[in-house]
Amino acid sequence: MEEQQSKEQIVERLEEGKAKTRKGTLILKKRKGELHESSKNCLFICSNKRTEELKNFLQDMYNLQKPFTCYMPKVHPNLADIQTKMKELVDLCVHNSCSFFLSVFSTKKKPSRFIMGRLYNNQLFDHYVFTLLSYIPMKLFPRAKDVLCDTKPVVLIQGSYFEESDVTKNLRNVLFDFFKHRNVESVSSSSVQRLIVVSALSGGPNAVGGADGSAGNNPQQVLSFRQYLLQKEHFGPPQGSDPLPPLEEVGPRFEFALENAQTANYHLFEEATQNVDQKLKKKSKKKLRNVQVDEFGNSIKRVFVQKQSFGKLHTKHTKLHNRVKKAARAG
Repeated sequence: MEEQQSKEQIVERLEEGKAKTRKGTLILKKRKGELHESSKNCLFICSNKRTEELKNFLQDMYNLQKPFTCYMPKVHPNLADIQTKMKELVDLCVHNSCSFFLSVFSTKKKPSRFIMGRLYNNQLFDHYVFTLLSYIPMKLFPRAKDVLCDTKPVVLIQGSYFEESDVTKNLRNVLFDFFKHRNVESVSSSSVQRLIVVSALSGGPNAVGGADGSAGNNPQQVLSFRQYLLQKEHFGPPQGSDPLPPLEEVGPRFEFALENAQTANYHLFEEATQNVDQKLKKKSKKKLRNVQVDEFGNSIKRVFVQKQSFGKLHTKHTKLHNRVKKAARAG
C-alpha cells in the first residue's frame, strides 16, 4: 500500500506541475506558456509503418524547418494507429519543448498519409490529416543547394478554397504558422531567399473524397506546395522594358489533400487568440475612485479617514504605571 500511495503521489505531483529540486523547477518553468512566444519548434516523428517516399518527405520537411526542429526518423511501434495515440504524441512534444508536430504513417488502404498539429499551453490545440498524392524530393532540383533553408521565407497561400468554411480557414492558418519559420521584427531583401507557395487547385483526376476520407459526389480540391528561389531582381521594380527573371523552383514539390481535421473548441481558440498586450494594459490601468477635475484642470481627491479609537490602542506600559493604576482603582 505504501508503494502504491507513493506512486500515486508522484503522478499527482507531476500532473500538477510541482517539483522538489531546483533543476526540476527550472524545467517546469520552461514548459509553462509564454505571453510572447518565440519561434516554434516542430517535432518530426515516424509512426510504426512508413514507405520510402514518406521517409524522404519527412526528411525534406525537416530541412525546411531547421534549426527549430526535433528529428526522430526511426520507426516507433508504440505509435501504431497514430490518430488514436494523440496523448503519447503530445507528451513527446512537451518533453522536447515543441509546439508543432508532423508525423508520417502508412496503411494498406492508404499508404501515404501524414498528420500535422499544434499545441497550446501543453495540450492539443488542433490537428489535420493529409493524403500525399504526389511527391518530388528536393535533391532532384539542381538549384536546391543554392538556398539556405534556415532563412525566413515569404509564404503565399492562395485559392478561394481557404475561404469556404471554418475548417479551411483554420487550415490556412496552420499552414502559414508552420511554413513561416522564425519570428522576426523586420526583414531585408538580402536575407529573404525563398518563396513558398501553397495553392488550392480544382478537383481533378487526383481528387479524393470528403473530409471524412470517404469518396463522395463533391471531390475535394488538391493542394500543391512549391518553393522558389528569390533573387535581388525580384524585389525591385523592372528596369526599362526588361521583364523580371522567372522564378526557379528549388523543391520539394508535392500535392496533398485534406482527409480529416479536428479543430480547437471555441473557448480554447478564444484563449489562444486573445490580444495579450491589450489585456496587460487593462490590468495596468487602475480606476481612480473619488477623483474629480475642476474647471482649471486640477484633480480634487476625496480621502476618507476612519476615526481612531484611542481606548483600543495598545501601548507599552511599565510596572510603575500598572501599580499606579491598581492603586487608583483601590482608592
